[in-house]
Parts: sequence; structure tokens; C-alpha cells
Amino acid sequence: MKLHNFLLLILAVLVASCAKIEKPGFAIFVDEATYDAAKEEIDSYAQSVTNQGLNARIVVDKWHHPDSIRNCIKELYSKNTLEGTVFIGDIPIPMIRGAQHMASAFKMDQDRYPMSRSSVPSDRFYEDFDLQFELIKQDEKDSLLFYYNLKPESPQVLSPDIYSGRIKPNRGSNYHELIKNYLQKVVEYKKNPVKVDNILFSTGHGYNSESPRSWMDEKVTLNQQFEYLQNQQNLFEYINFGFETHIKFRLLSELKKESLDLAFMHNHGGITAQYLNGMPETSSNQQAIENIKYYLRSKLRSAKARNSNLEEAKKYYHEWLGVPVEWFEGTFDEKQIEEDSIFNANLDIYLEDLENYSSNARFIQFDACFNGSFQKDQYISSAYIFDEGNTLTVQANSVNALQDKWPGEMNGLLGLGLRVGFWNQMGCLLETHLIGDPTLSFVSPDPDIDINNWITQKANDVSFWQKKLTSKYDDVQALALRMIYKNEGCKQSELYLKVFKESPANSVRTEAFKLLSLCKDQNFIEAINLGITDSYELIQRFSAAYMLKNGDESHIPYLIDGLLQPNKGKRVLYQLKDASGMYDKDLLLTELDKQAQEKDFLFDPEKTKAEVKDIIERETGTMTRYISELKSDESTEKDKYNTIRSFRNMTVNSHLEDLISFVDTVKSEKLKLAGIEMLGWFNYSSKRDKVEQFCDKLIEEQEISEACKNEAIKTKNRVK
Repeated sequence: MKLHNFLLLILAVLVASCAKIEKPGFAIFVDEATYDAAKEEIDSYAQSVTNQGLNARIVVDKWHHPDSIRNCIKELYSKNTLEGTVFIGDIPIPMIRGAQHMASAFKMDQDRYPMSRSSVPSDRFYEDFDLQFELIKQDEKDSLLFYYNLKPESPQVLSPDIYSGRIKPNRGSNYHELIKNYLQKVVEYKKNPVKVDNILFSTGHGYNSESPRSWMDEKVTLNQQFEYLQNQQNLFEYINFGFETHIKFRLLSELKKESLDLAFMHNHGGITAQYLNGMPETSSNQQAIENIKYYLRSKLRSAKARNSNLEEAKKYYHEWLGVPVEWFEGTFDEKQIEEDSIFNANLDIYLEDLENYSSNARFIQFDACFNGSFQKDQYISSAYIFDEGNTLTVQANSVNALQDKWPGEMNGLLGLGLRVGFWNQMGCLLETHLIGDPTLSFVSPDPDIDINNWITQKANDVSFWQKKLTSKYDDVQALALRMIYKNEGCKQSELYLKVFKESPANSVRTEAFKLLSLCKDQNFIEAINLGITDSYELIQRFSAAYMLKNGDESHIPYLIDGLLQPNKGKRVLYQLKDASGMYDKDLLLTELDKQAQEKDFLFDPEKTKAEVKDIIERETGTMTRYISELKSDESTEKDKYNTIRSFRNMTVNSHLEDLISFVDTVKSEKLKLAGIEMLGWFNYSSKRDKVEQFCDKLIEEQEISEACKNEAIKTKNRVK
């Protein structure tokens, strides 16, 4: 009997051990035509992923419909601990509507513009199983596109259960050949993965208000996140658009280096372009004149293209700018046209520039608008991986993206071996996607670090993650905070605030701040007030942005103090100025009078006070005018509609009661619907309970339309 019990115990231990070492699943979805054309390469890729430590499974898409694929993914997830998936070739693309609050910047009017333009291409549809969607239709022209509405009863925040990637090259006769060649180089890399030891980051014209403080602090933070790389060798390179008139040649040269592992590029962008330079800034009078001549020639050519009267156009600019008529000379000279065209083309990177180019940075982040528009036949980020170079995966955005976000979240974990799929999952927005292999990873320099297995095997072990709060790696600490939140949520708000106050690491404090923003409690309000003087510019920027969104009157002294500081970063001041319009003018001016007397360091106190007073009166005056326009019988429905939409960016808490009253009493169905949706953007407001109560009232009303009732349900779910 004792022997029998002993054998049962051994069997139980073996079963438990097997359960612990079960490989996480990974699903490879591919369309039939692509699998037929690249079966050998796809099979080899699946084997390489399996060799990497995942249980890869190939699924040939015979449904050609997002709902069926999503159901298959969910079934695999429930049976096989699926951690991620990849879509190879022509896999249906969900085009999401009614979920702009999940995107960072996309706010296009869905009623005014075609569905193909006013929807967000997003694979969050496949990744986040809690989200609920309603199919609208399949696109009439492009059979890959399927339009979905986010349902009102759905969760209104992103929380992906898995990660994903897209292996979809630019459309052409060699489409399948590009996929085959790409998969071959992925398989080859997985045989001998490398350590991260060379990193590039760059900034383009107009990005983050061209604030030197933001660039400086990003370098400091990268040094902290990759502290394990710092030695005598230079492992970080930085390129600023201002280094040269045409920076693209330097940037493309750096990206071509075979030693480069990670590249983080911050600039503006389009579907087939990366915007790098503007017209060169200069202190030279002659160069300034040349810039103006170039501008005048371009304006005159545009006038001709519009069939406008050239003499009238010339007269307008001559009188407006006070420039000599001679400066228009050469506008239509063929040689000058060619020179101007070449000059203009060299300001930016275009898809055509990459035709005979090979990038070697193994992973690239395109922190720009539209570079990842994978719903298009041609998009620029795709060209970086489907070539002969070493680039295997990129992160890019399918629509426009906000500048004031945190693109560097968990960057340090990439160097510690984190799969890029997990990395993207941690900081994704509706528009943020991986193009290429999402299982790409680097070799950790520390054999004791096993990030991927920690995430899968230790996901619910709070005590394990509490111990990691003292890790010597900053982003392991940040990850530990994230995993504690995943398990215990806002119950650990005090911990997040403590870490925010005490951690010397920029990325750890930023993660704590982010988690507090999810809690939206009193600790979050305190963090906002503390954050405006944080040593990290990005936290200052976030703090100023949340002063706008939160509206608690305790922020006023800190807001005024920030506006009075002579050395605030340009982007922080931009946010503070906007935030000032969201508060009661009298309270702001009273605080200004008080603090202006105390700032003995100000060189010209009266002048500074007058400047800040002007900001306050201008910003609060704009909000008051907008509110008056809503109330006025003289304003047209079109004007009121546009004003309502503007309040999605300006959560003016001091007038929230006015907005609620307007939405409650307005007769127009269009305006009421737009107003209810607008109130959902008050999700960080200290007064959001008023919005929730108003939504409850609307939901109970018998005479309200079904559309308005559904929008009220969605808004309530957003703000609660």
C-alpha cells in the first residue's frame, strides 16, 4: 500500500512537471495560394519557431473571413496556451470603426469620409478576445478588407491576450517570391541569433516640437534601459535631422550597417514616405533668401497647376511678403525645376529610394504616421524587410499616431531576449503593428534572465514578480510592476505611487505613472502633481497632458508653477498651455497673482506674469467661446457639430456641466449622438462620475433613440 501511494506520488510529480514545461503555442495563418507557392519555406519557418521553444502550428485559411479566423485563434488559445500568431500573405484585414479612443491620434469623421479612410486597420481584432465587434460589410473593391463596429457593450480598453505579426510584402508580380526569400532569412537568423550591442535612434523635422530636452532625455533613458551595454565601445548612435540639409543619406547609411541590431526612428510619415527634413534653418542671410526664393517658386508652380492667374499670384506674394519681383525668376526654367525637384525629394525617404537598398538593422521601430499601412498594396515599412538585408521585423502604425506617447516602453527587455511580439503587446495601440516575424528575439547577455518563459510560466505568480522589483535591470522592474498590476490591479496603487516617488530609473517611474493612470484614483492625482517637476521630460509631458484630461483643481498650483518656470521643455509648455484652458479662469489668475510674487528668480516678473496671464485668458476664453457657440441659437448645426468634436481633444472639466446640459436638451439626433460620444473622452476626468450618471439616465429613457442609447452604453463603459 505504501509502495502504491509512493508510485502515485511520483506519477503526480511527473504530470505536474510536464505541465510546467509545456511549450507555448504559436499559430501560423496563411492563405491557400501563398502556402501552395511557399510550402517548403513556411514549413521550415514553423520548424525554426518550434526549435526556438514554441509549439508552432500551421493553419491554412480556407474561410477567408476574420470571424472564422478569430474563432480558430480563440480555440487554439483555449487548448494550446497560444502566446502569439503570424499572418502570412493575404489574410483578411479587420477595419475597425467606433473605437477611435483606442487609437492614439486617429479622429477622422466616420460619417463624412469613406469607410476605407475613416476606419483603422487593426489586428487587435484577432489579439484581444474580450473585445466585441459587429460586422458591417466586406469592402466592395478590396476583398481583404472587412469593416467592423466596436459594440457598445464591449470593453472599451485594449488588453490583448496574444501578440501577432503580418508577413505581407508590397504587391507585385514577385509577391510570393518575396515571402519565400524573407522566410529563408528568418530561418537562417534563428540558427544563430545575436546579442544586442548596437543601437540607433533618430529624430525628424517637427517631431516632439523639436525639443532638445526630449532628445537628451531619451538618450539618458536608453542608457539606463541598456545599462548592461555601456562600456568603452560606442554602442549608441544618434541622428538628428538638423545635422544636415538632407539627412536621409546618413540615416540610410547607418541602417545599412551589418552590426546594427535596433533602430528607433521618430519622425513624421506617410504611407510611402518618411518625412525627415524641412527647409534648412539658417543664420546666413543669403541662405535665408534662397529659402524664400524656393518657397516662392513652389507657390507659383502650385498656382499654375490650379490654373490660377500667375500674375495675381505673384502680386499677392510680392505684397504680402514684401519681396522683390526678381525673386520669382527661374520658376518655370527646366533646369531650375529639376534642381528644386531633386532638392525636395532628398528631404525625405520615399519608397522609390528603397528599390535597390538593403537595411541591416534587425529590428526597426517606425514611430511615425501611416508607415505601417498594411492594408495598402504599397507601404514603406514593408520595403525594409523584404530585401536581401538583415532586417527581420519592424513596428509601424497603420494610421496617424500621436507624438506624445511612450514609444520606448520596455525597450531594455529586447536586449534581454524578449520576443518582439511580447514587446509590442505591452505597449500597443489600435494602430500599432509588427510587420515581419513576431517571434524575433535576441540572445540575453545574462543566462539567469528568461523573460519569455517568465511571462508565460510565472504570469500569475505575484510573489515572483515582487522579488523582481529589485532586479538590477530597470525594465525587468518595470515588467514586474506590469505583471503585479495584471494580477492585482489598483489594489496595489500605493505600491505604484511609492515606486514612482522613489525609483531613480526613468522607465520604471514612467511605468508606475502609466499604471496609476489606469487606476485614476487619488494616488494618480498626486502623481500628476509630482510629475510636472520629474527629472524625465516625458513624465513632465504626460503630467501636463493629464492635467488637461483630469481637471482636478489641486493641479492648478502645479500648472501655474510650470508655466512660470523659465526653462520648461518646449513640448511640456505646449501641453501646459492647452491644459490651462480647461480650468476656471478666476482660480488660475488668483494662483498666478500668488505665485508671481514668490518667484524671486524671475528676471522680469511683471513681464512673465503678463505673458502667463495672456495665455490663461486666451485659452480659457477660447473654451468659453466654444461653450457660448453651442448654446447660441445663431450657430448652425454644422458649427455646433464641429465644436462638439473639438471637445474630444479638450476635456474642459470646468464646463462639463454645460456640456452635459447641452447634450441632454439638444433636439438634433446628430448633435446628441456626437455629444454622447464626446463625453466618453472624459474618461480621465476627476468628474467622470457625472458623465456616468448622465449615461445611466439616458439608458433608462424610453424616448431616446437606439443609436443614442448604444452610444450612452459605450460612453459609460469608457468612463467608469
